[in-house]
Amino acid sequence: MRIPLLLAAVLLLYVTGCAQQTRLSGADDPKTGASPQKQTNPVIFGARIPQTDTAPLPSEIDADDLWGAVIDGMSFSQQVPEKRVQRYLDWYQDNDVYFENTLARADIYMPYVVEQIKENDLPMELALLPFIESGYNPFAQSHSDAVGLWQIIPGTGEGLGLRQDGWYEGRRDIVDSTEAAINYLSHLNERFDGDWLLTLAAYNAGPGAVARAIEQNREAGKPTDFWSLPLNKQARNYVPKLIALSKVLSSPEDYDIDREPLPSKPGFDIVKVDRPIDLTRVAELSDISAEQLYQLNPGFTRWTTPPDGPGRLLIPTEQANEFLDKLAETPLAPWRPTENYVVKQGDTLSTIAARHQMNLQELVELNGLETSLLQIGQTIRIPRPYTRAVSTDAADNAATYTVQQGDSLWQIAQRHGISVDQLRQLNGLAKGALIRPRQQLIVAGQTDQKGRIFYTVAPGDSLYDIAQRFKVSVTDIVAWNELKQQRLIQPGQNLILFPIR
Repeated sequence: MRIPLLLAAVLLLYVTGCAQQTRLSGADDPKTGASPQKQTNPVIFGARIPQTDTAPLPSEIDADDLWGAVIDGMSFSQQVPEKRVQRYLDWYQDNDVYFENTLARADIYMPYVVEQIKENDLPMELALLPFIESGYNPFAQSHSDAVGLWQIIPGTGEGLGLRQDGWYEGRRDIVDSTEAAINYLSHLNERFDGDWLLTLAAYNAGPGAVARAIEQNREAGKPTDFWSLPLNKQARNYVPKLIALSKVLSSPEDYDIDREPLPSKPGFDIVKVDRPIDLTRVAELSDISAEQLYQLNPGFTRWTTPPDGPGRLLIPTEQANEFLDKLAETPLAPWRPTENYVVKQGDTLSTIAARHQMNLQELVELNGLETSLLQIGQTIRIPRPYTRAVSTDAADNAATYTVQQGDSLWQIAQRHGISVDQLRQLNGLAKGALIRPRQQLIVAGQTDQKGRIFYTVAPGDSLYDIAQRFKVSVTDIVAWNELKQQRLIQPGQNLILFPIR
C-alpha cells in the first residue's frame, strides 16, 4: 500500500532504524512533507505479476548476475575517499564468513529490493541497507523490538501504515516493509535537500537529531556536511559502514571477498487468494516445504492468512502456476482448519466472531448461515486456534502453569526464570495475544531424563518454525527424526528434539 501525502506529517513523528534504534520525541519531526513516489507493482489475482518494463542492461553488465546493475546504479558511495571508511573496509576484509552467510540470504530477497529501488529511481546503495540492518534476515529482531529486513520499530511501523497485530506483522513482510522503507528514505532525502549521507544518518538517528546537529554547526560557523556533524557514535558509524560495504561489494576481488552471482530477477511471484487459507495447505498445493513458504511470507504470524487480508502470498515462480491451478480445483472447506463451538447463553454471531479473531461475514459464510439468530446448544464451526501440542510421552515431565486471574505474561515469565519471548515461543503465542484464567501454559521444555523434548506438530507448524522456537537447526530436526528433507510434516506427528541447554 502506498502512503498518502496527508500522512507525511505523521511520518515525521517517527524514526526508522537499525537494531539499536529508539523512538524519538515529537521534537524530532521534520517540517516538510513527503513527495509523491512511484507505485510499486500491483497485485493481480490469479495471475503472475508482470515484469516491469525497464531499459536493457548495458552490454558490459551480465544479465544473469544482478550485481552488475547494482554497481552501475551506485552514486554517493563512490564519491567518498577510502580513507574515510578504511576501518570498515578492513573489518569486512577480515570477516569473509559474514559475507558468506548474509549473501546466501540476500539471494532470496535482494532481487526484489533492487527492483523496487530501481522503480523509485533511488541509488542502489540503499539495496545494501538490509545488510547493515538485519543481515538480510526478515526474522531478525533487536532488543528494542526493531524487526524485519529494514529493522523498523513498532512506532515507526505504525506511522508508516504497517499493520502489526496477532495475525500479521507488516514490518517483517518483504513487500510491505520494503515499500515503507523506500517511502521513508525518499521523504528524508527530500527534507535534507538530496544529501544521501544526511538521509542515512537521519534514518538511523532520527531527522530531528540530524537537523539539530546541522543547526548547532551552523550557529558555530562550522561545516554542516555529514562528516562534520556532532552526531552520536552509532550514527557516525552507520554511514561509513554502508559506504565501505558498497565499495567492497563493488570490487570484491580487491578485498579477497567471494561474491557469488545474484539472481537477476525475484525468485517469487505475488498472487492473491480471496479468503483465508491454511498455510500448510498452500505449501502442499505449491509442492514446496512449509519452511520455504515461511521464508517468503514472514509477515504471517499464524497458521492461516488473516480473515481481513492481506490475502497476498509470495510463491516461488516455478510453482506459482501449479499453485493457482490446484487452488482453483480445491473446495472451500479444506482451506482453513476448523473445530466445533457450542453456542452459550449471551452469545451472538458478532461476539463469537470477535472472540475468535474473524470478521462476521466470514463466520456466516463458514457456516452457511441464513439468519443471525442462534440457539443455545447450537454447534457452529470456528477456526481452529493457533496452539502448540505436546506429546503425551512427556506428560509426566511437563513443566506447565495454570494462568491465574490477574496474571500477565511478564509476571509468569519472571516467576519461572524465562523471558517473555521464550514464554511466547514455547506456547506459540503471537505478540499481543491474550491469556485467560485457567489456561495452561508451557513454562519449560517437555523433556525426559536424557534431555530430549517430545513435540507434537500443531496445525501450521513448519520445520523452520519449530527450529526457531527451540533454537535448533532444521538440519538437526531432519537428522534426529530421519525425515525426508522435502516432505511436509503433519499435524499430530511426534518429533524428538535435543535443544542446547
